Amino acid sequence: MTTNRGRKDVIRDRMAATGESYNVAARNLKAMKDMGATRDAVLTQRWRPAESFDVPCPCGGTCEPGETCERCHARHRHVARYPGSATEVETWVDRYECTGCSASYTLIVQLPDRPWGVAETVIQGGSAEEVVRARVFPGVVHPLLKPETPEEGCRGGAVLVGGGCQGGGV
Repeated sequence: MTTNRGRKDVIRDRMAATGESYNVAARNLKAMKDMGATRDAVLTQRWRPAESFDVPCPCGGTCEPGETCERCHARHRHVARYPGSATEVETWVDRYECTGCSASYTLIVQLPDRPWGVAETVIQGGSAEEVVRARVFPGVVHPLLKPETPEEGCRGGAVLVGGGCQGGGV
């Protein structure tokens, strides 16, 4: 574990090398530390479903085998994974779709070694109430939270619908 003094020394070294302010250097060092986790989260979410049940699922082998559909008796295939909570960064939702009809279902899964962001406790409001707020890693699309940086979202009042921006000055 790094001591507070050691952490400050590393931040000051970065300040001297880059000319950044203390806060910017600290934020950039934190971002560099999170890059490995960011990469893992993006890979956890972005993959294409397997074409055949004979090959392993490309999600990384963390999904359950698809169940048999009650309507048409075909099998369900794992087709998507997205963050499943607004504050619990280890919670993901796996979506399964039937290969024979339009049926689908979702399962909530816990992936402690693959968080989709960072949960932080912040003080909010006049009563100084502590609230847990999640910050989504860059590149991860969260269905409930807005992206932290504007270039990840839509511009000019447009809203993200089905992976694309609609309305406003896109």
